[in-house]
Amino acid sequence: MSRSLYITSVLSSALVAAVALLAPACSTSDAAGPAPAAPAQTQAQAQPASSGTGNAKDVCVAVFTHNRTCTAQYIPALVDLRAKYDVPAGIAAEVAAHRDQVIAQANEEWAVDSTAQAIDATCTKITANAGPKDHSDMAGIQQCLTIQDCAAYTACVMPYFEKRFAK
Repeated sequence: MSRSLYITSVLSSALVAAVALLAPACSTSDAAGPAPAAPAQTQAQAQPASSGTGNAKDVCVAVFTHNRTCTAQYIPALVDLRAKYDVPAGIAAEVAAHRDQVIAQANEEWAVDSTAQAIDATCTKITANAGPKDHSDMAGIQQCLTIQDCAAYTACVMPYFEKRFAK
């Protein structure tokens, strides 16, 4: 599948968006919204990621780690968000024609990109040039990180990613 090879950049740039565009908009009431009828992973099954000390790299690592915990919900939501905004160009058509295959390819790439070593390297790179605004916007994502239910967590973090794509 030719277009699915860019999913790795999809995952990395989504995290860049999370670190760079975090705002305290994901309140407890957002997290308390109704979850899908049958999420693949329940609150009892999911393990929350630590939000660390609040510095950009700690938060980045926590986001990636929690995304890994919630892969079954996170990857399809990320693929759908990319398709909604056709970022990168062409993914909307690819998802419309072969959504399950694009998600399968994204999951294969995520298996490599979500190892502890890959997460550390990616977060070191992403946060190397983080500015004061990036550090001051951590409260919202840290609230998301406290959500154990994967469907609710994914619903909480996706608006941060969408801000980047909606430009």
